[in-house]
This record gives sequence, C-alpha cells and structure tokens, in this order.
Amino acid sequence: MNLKSLLIIILLSISSIFAQTASTYFPSQTGYKWNFKSVPLDSLNNPVDSLEFYGIDSFAVVTPHFGKTANVVLSKTGTLSTINSIPFLDTTYYNFDGTNGFEYFDPTIISGLLGNVDTTLGINFLTFFNSLEGWYPYYRFASGNNVDYQIFKKDTAITVNSISATIRFELIGKKLADETLNTEIGTFNCKKFLLEVRISYLLLNIIPVKMFGVENTVWFAPDNWKVKSYLPTTNVDLSYLGFPAFKIPGLETNITAPITSVEENNPEIVNDFVLYQNYPNPFNPSTTIKYSIPDVISTEGRNLNVLLIVYDVLGTEIATLVNEEKPAGNYEVEFNPASSIKNPASGIYFYRLQTGNYIKTKKMILLK
Repeated sequence: MNLKSLLIIILLSISSIFAQTASTYFPSQTGYKWNFKSVPLDSLNNPVDSLEFYGIDSFAVVTPHFGKTANVVLSKTGTLSTINSIPFLDTTYYNFDGTNGFEYFDPTIISGLLGNVDTTLGINFLTFFNSLEGWYPYYRFASGNNVDYQIFKKDTAITVNSISATIRFELIGKKLADETLNTEIGTFNCKKFLLEVRISYLLLNIIPVKMFGVENTVWFAPDNWKVKSYLPTTNVDLSYLGFPAFKIPGLETNITAPITSVEENNPEIVNDFVLYQNYPNPFNPSTTIKYSIPDVISTEGRNLNVLLIVYDVLGTEIATLVNEEKPAGNYEVEFNPASSIKNPASGIYFYRLQTGNYIKTKKMILLK
C-alpha cells in the first residue's frame, strides 16, 4: 500500500469518527424551534387522527445544570388552535460529550403519575424514581448497530398482596441502522435509536425475568436533532401475578412545518380582549407577548388606548411596550429585558395589559 492510499484511508476513518459526534445532530444556536404533530395509536397501532395534537420545542439557553453544560429545551403541547398562545411548561436538558448524547432524567416530570401509582398499588415508585435522577448517556452515536447498551438499572423490593418480590427497572438503548427519512422540512440521513424501558422481576433475587417492555424509536437529523419518534401500543398481561391486563397507548410524532393556528388564519376576527401567555416562557434573551383587541370605540368616539407595561417582582416598572390607540385586531410585541435595564436578573417579571375597563396581568420567567 502506497502512502497516498494510506492517507486516504486515515482521512476517511477520521471523517467517520467525527460524523458520529453527538453535537453535530443538535442545532448550534439558541432560538431554534421544532414543530411537531403527534397522533395516538390504537391497540392495533392504527393512528387515531381525531385525537391528534401538536407540540413546539424551543432551544432556549445553554447553562450549567447539575455538573454539566446543558442545552435547555422548553416544550409545550396543545391543539392546533391553541398551541401558539399557550406557555411552555416542560423542560428537557441535553449535554453532548464526544460521541454520547446525554439527557437529564428528572422524576418531577412524572411525579403526578407516580403518586397515583403509589396510592393505587401501595408501591413507593416515587421514592424509587427519585433515586434515578441524574445525567445518562441515552444516545451513543459510536455504538455498533443492533447492540444493546444499558443506560441505567435499578432494583427495588416491593410487597403486593403480602407477596414480596424484587423488581428491576432498566433503560436499554440500541443504535439501529441509519435511515433516510422524508419530513415536511426536508429529507435527512438520520441516526436511529431504540430505547426500551424494561420491567423484570428477579427470580430467586438473581435471575431477571422480563415482565414487559415499552419501546420508543427515535430519529435524529444533522443540525435538527429529533425529527420523529414512534412508540407502539404495548399490551401488558400480568394476570399470572394477579394483576389485570392493561395497555400503554402508543404515539407517533413527526416534525412539521411551522404551525399556524386557527386564530392566526383569521387575524381580524376578534371577539374579546385577550392577553396571552408570553412565549417562549421561560425565556432568554427575549420573548413575544400577544394580545387581542375587539372592535370597541371609546366614549370619545376613538379607538381605545392600549397600555402594555412590564414590571419586576417588586412592582417597579421596567418597560412600556405599548402606549397608543389601537384598532381591533391581534397584535404581538417583543420584550427584551436587556434593552430596558442593565444586566437583567433571572427571575419572575409581570406584564399588564390595560385598555378601557379591561386590565389583565400575567407573569413570565427570565432564565439566564
């Protein structure tokens, strides 16, 4: 083999290694938004279109989070007509270290569900899942195809109907073969992963016997991160343990073009005063505030004066965003604290809309 051939092989090998770097699959700049359409699946994994809903994720900020540099993604879900006006309520934290994509497992996201399970079955799942909180390498881009890798494992002793057993909870990952995926925003050569939540009981406290598993397949596109996920319906039969059969509903989620709500398709149809929740929320460095003004004339025969003011948590006025007469319609205005105050602090701020006899105040959160 001559030197030229050897150099080509080395360069191709290096290129292959860098292509597996996890961060190349995540957007490089904050402010990136993902728009999703989700469709629940019935027991045969057929889509139930009448129950479809939408979601928006927003890459909000990069900030330290429990020992790692976190890419913070805010999320919200809703109907087509409401998704753009509702606030972001959920938060996901990602970290990228070489070929591994880490995700922070936060049990508070499912605390409500776990509390119900605790009450119903008498099992302290809430305490159990709290012990799992932390960073885990969910996505291992350098892993070989179709090779299982364990993300985390936890055993716990439970007692149900006076019967004691040891239950094992595992999260298993697997990188599948690359797949070309056609989406509404383009065609991508995607990395594909399968994540399985596996529940087993330990026979003689040693041998794991699988009870059931819930599998979720996800597709990642370069510079776009997650563009599709598929969670089939899981039918669970634990009758041999004295539990009734049940199913875990499936869900298919696909990235879409930017979502335009019904209200935005009819911008001049306004029936009432409305002050919407800002979005994104929490935000950094700026956020958008939307409001609606109906067709109302003041006693002087003019359009009503609209006043939109931002206050800090102590009630000090920070910025006047609007102070003028407005005709009927839907409006939005951007608020960037840095344009009004020097070195704005993280925390809660309030914005108030006042026009005529209508006064409405909402809170928002600056996250730095």
